[in-house]
Amino acid sequence: MVTKSTKRTTRRSPRGPLKGRSWIAIGLGVFVVVASLVVWRRSVGVATARDMRRLSDQQRALLSQKTTLDRDIRSAMSRSRVISEAERRLGLHVATDAQTRMLSDSMLGDPVRPDTAASDSASRS
Repeated sequence: MVTKSTKRTTRRSPRGPLKGRSWIAIGLGVFVVVASLVVWRRSVGVATARDMRRLSDQQRALLSQKTTLDRDIRSAMSRSRVISEAERRLGLHVATDAQTRMLSDSMLGDPVRPDTAASDSASRS
């Protein structure tokens, strides 16, 4: 009997440059990475837009509140409101003409004049 040695022949070539399946795997990997980056970038953009919208709404609310407070301050500082509050809380009243004195600018410039200082000291004693 004659025995034949069987040799297995492989169709593989020695390791060399990448073949078709390897290129497809690399391409799919690159596609997945790029798609993931695009999805991440869009989600960051959506979150940023949401924050900007929230801040814009908050800014409008604060401007509205500032306008309301400015109006309230102007109302509280009006002469009629101040007079009514002074009369009600402090018991003050608007002075009559007999209770007021008009001072000239020359009297304000020289606080102690010799001719009035003697008469003031004499009236006090």
